[in-house]
Amino acid sequence: MCLPVIQKHPAELALSALMGLVIPVQAVASVEPLELKVRRLPGTLEVVIEGTGPGPQLQQFNNSVGWEGQLILPNPTSLRRGPQRLALPEAGFETISLEGKGDRFVIQVTPVQAGAVPRPVVSADGRNLILSFAAAPQASLQTGRLDLNTPGRVPQRAFVPPLQPRAVAPPVGDMAVGSLLLRNPSFVNVRGPSVTMTLRNAPARDALMAVAQLGGYGFVYVDDTASNPFSGSGSGGSGSGGPGSPGSPNPITAQRFVSIAFQNEGYAKAVNSILLAAGLQGKLEGNLILAGPNVLSKTFGSQLSKIYRLNQVSANSAADYLASLGATINKTFTTTSTSSEVASTGTPANNTAASTASTATTTQINSFGASQGPLIGLIGTTDSRLGTITLVGDPSLVLIAETYLKQLDLRQRQVALAVRLLDVNLENDTTISNSFAFRYGNNFIVNDNGQLLGAFGRFLPPTVESFLGPPTENPGLQIPRDNFFDFVQAQIVSRNTTLLASPTLILQENPSILRDPSAGSGGGGGAGGGSQNSSAGLDAYTIDSPIGRGRANEAAVRVGTNVITSVRITETQNGGTQCELELSTAGLILGARVEKIDDNGFVTFSLSPSISAVTDTVPGPPACTPQISILSVRRLDTGALRVREGQTLILTGVISDFDVAEVSKWPILGDLPLVGQFFRASNNQRQKRELVIMVTPRIIRDDEGGTFGYGFQPTTEDARLFMSNPQ
Repeated sequence: MCLPVIQKHPAELALSALMGLVIPVQAVASVEPLELKVRRLPGTLEVVIEGTGPGPQLQQFNNSVGWEGQLILPNPTSLRRGPQRLALPEAGFETISLEGKGDRFVIQVTPVQAGAVPRPVVSADGRNLILSFAAAPQASLQTGRLDLNTPGRVPQRAFVPPLQPRAVAPPVGDMAVGSLLLRNPSFVNVRGPSVTMTLRNAPARDALMAVAQLGGYGFVYVDDTASNPFSGSGSGGSGSGGPGSPGSPNPITAQRFVSIAFQNEGYAKAVNSILLAAGLQGKLEGNLILAGPNVLSKTFGSQLSKIYRLNQVSANSAADYLASLGATINKTFTTTSTSSEVASTGTPANNTAASTASTATTTQINSFGASQGPLIGLIGTTDSRLGTITLVGDPSLVLIAETYLKQLDLRQRQVALAVRLLDVNLENDTTISNSFAFRYGNNFIVNDNGQLLGAFGRFLPPTVESFLGPPTENPGLQIPRDNFFDFVQAQIVSRNTTLLASPTLILQENPSILRDPSAGSGGGGGAGGGSQNSSAGLDAYTIDSPIGRGRANEAAVRVGTNVITSVRITETQNGGTQCELELSTAGLILGARVEKIDDNGFVTFSLSPSISAVTDTVPGPPACTPQISILSVRRLDTGALRVREGQTLILTGVISDFDVAEVSKWPILGDLPLVGQFFRASNNQRQKRELVIMVTPRIIRDDEGGTFGYGFQPTTEDARLFMSNPQ
């Protein structure tokens, strides 16, 4: 039967909601998946729940964080996009969320400033539920017309944040919380008459036996002291102290003593108080009370055994976690020991020694676990080869441990770091030189790029070499008499070089160690890259960066040319020499490490980019290499950076500025104005280099489809053909 549509004034709806009444809103529509949307109006924010269908009911009230609405639908449905959460801080709302399943959903509205949220005006349009909240007015954009004929300063907005009146804590994000209600395993749920009893330093087992008989229960004391040959089940004692001396050890039997005074105390509280005072565990099996140091692991009923194959977390890590909650974990350890014996044979003149080695293998099982926790009585073991953990115990304990394992075995998130490195090199060289020659009679004067050369007379002054060879004449005799020659050279060279690299690194927040940092190629890394021990024939390079490939959450990119930057010469046993060449990379090296990918879309990572180039060479040992390269390195090692997904972080400031001015001139004449430029040569070199790094993290979501190329566009025809035909 279709009910009529109830029309109410919005004021009546708001009044009814304020009084905590159930508001029926009936319309004719089909039930479909719900979706949360908002509409921003001047002074109002409309929260629209699309797809509520006919007959929704809304209960609203204010809680500790804001406004909450309980939405009840006549027919079960689902959320179109899963649990949804929106944020509109400019309107005064920190979060607006919609979650739930079946026919019950929760709408939560949290304001930016702590306080109560005014009740909304509730209405419906036949298909959707509309909640109208009072919101802050929208900021209006004012525009003006400038007089271009009158020059003046255009006012600019000042982005200076106001001073805060008080200290404000950093913002916090939402946390994924898994709740599990646990009963107290040490509480014995028994019923009986009230207990009135006074005991001083009485044996705990006797006190428990008396109280059990008072309530009509049977009693068994379970002694768990395996090393005592006289201990047993039933009323046999265990613990510390003796009948005559409480607290002193007794090799035959041990007691636990309690001092209690009950006056009309409840029966269950009296039994559990004695167990608590004696440090014992209790358990009820039918009409029988079991008590002892470790009685929770003892049972008359059947036990459950389950084997779990873990996907993400390692079996050993999961077992250690369960052990910290009270489970007893058994692990097998194998120890191998080797012993050698040396025996002497032969005569004293010709004595030889022979050694024999023997290997012994010992296998032992170690059990460990916390003495307190919700998993007391549960037994577990692991298999690292299959990645499984086996649990044995009471079905309720196995179910609790299974819930913990489901919370542990979550997939670790992955992030794609799109890194763009821009290396800008600006060079500006200016060279001005002037050379001239002049002969007057037997006198010859030369200006060679600011250097004065003069010869006066027919012959040059004698030197040591002139006495050994033919006489040296004045070079100006080859130039016609009374002539002037001049040669001017000027050059300006400007260079603009840009090096662009755009690698994308996919990393996982997994800090496990991949390899031993001390292992590898041997030798230290060079100034610009990896190093290699050429004499040993190793082909594994170590990355010259604080971030390399030591852990699973690290990645490194190395592009360039290997050059020789160092040589080490050692002597061999046969008197020869051995050369150890150290290779470094002249090019680009990028190391990245992901520390954390949180549930709120923030990625914490660190980078170590480095760019190097060969700037000079020096002669090397002739027996090893003709020359050794000198590298110019620019490297930036960041700390931990936190960036929201999709945002771009720009790192700049790695600037190298090189300025050289060299002037050669004649004495006195080179300093004269105007004329002095003919008697000097100048050379100016300016180099400026800047490294710009841009990083954009994007979290990879395994539950969504699509490729992980992040907008990769092939630049060549062959690359496009290869990408379009992957087979």
